[in-house]
Amino acid sequence: MLSKSPVVLIGTAFINSSSHHSSPRLMAKSLSRPASTTSFASTSSNDNDSSCKPRILCLHGKFQSAAVFSNKIAGARRKIAREYELHFLDGPIILEPENEDARAWWLRLEDGSHTMVQEAFEYVAEQTKNDKYDAIIGFSQGGTLATALALSGVLPNVRAILTAGAPHIPEAFEVAKKLAESQPDWSIETGRDSIPKFHLAGETDAMVSLDWTRELVESGGNGEFIVHEQGHLFPTRSARVKEMLDFLGGELLDK
Repeated sequence: MLSKSPVVLIGTAFINSSSHHSSPRLMAKSLSRPASTTSFASTSSNDNDSSCKPRILCLHGKFQSAAVFSNKIAGARRKIAREYELHFLDGPIILEPENEDARAWWLRLEDGSHTMVQEAFEYVAEQTKNDKYDAIIGFSQGGTLATALALSGVLPNVRAILTAGAPHIPEAFEVAKKLAESQPDWSIETGRDSIPKFHLAGETDAMVSLDWTRELVESGGNGEFIVHEQGHLFPTRSARVKEMLDFLGGELLDK
């Protein structure tokens, strides 16, 4: 008899950015490490249980990792994993040499601009090149990347985006536009208009303002904007998780 345990896959560490003294360019070179260094560990006793489930790529926030994000949203994760196969991917940049769980997808410079953004897109494409995903879930910086990836056409099978606490980062959408223009039979309007998006924002979020997420919603297109009563987090309360499941089910299970 097949196990009915939820399937949650957690990516291991991929890259060390050497030290905190490394320049962004030097760290960008480390992104070329081959995908064979990627490994996933399943929490299910029988992976066959997940064979027909839609697959969702999960991208953590800054100063998190795949494992940290998975643990923090455990309440929501367990419910979502009943219907979907979840893959949690580590970001490529280690922010603290002594803490591999403090990661990022790109870096913010002192002038407020962001660097290594295109490398983040290339990294996700490389690490997932042998997999197909139906949706992306992202928190904070990972939510920004999830939304921009949808527009870029880099993961053309994605049919839904779900984010929480995600800010609008102009450089991410500039890269998305550039990559979209290089994809055959794809345009950034395709990603904006054809891929539904569900964005959650915290009313008391002191890190990412509601207006900042509203900008993300406008840039991403075809998105719902839901304000919850909490702060900078991925909601795990039952009512919010039900909203997420209703959205994902409507896009991935009912069509």
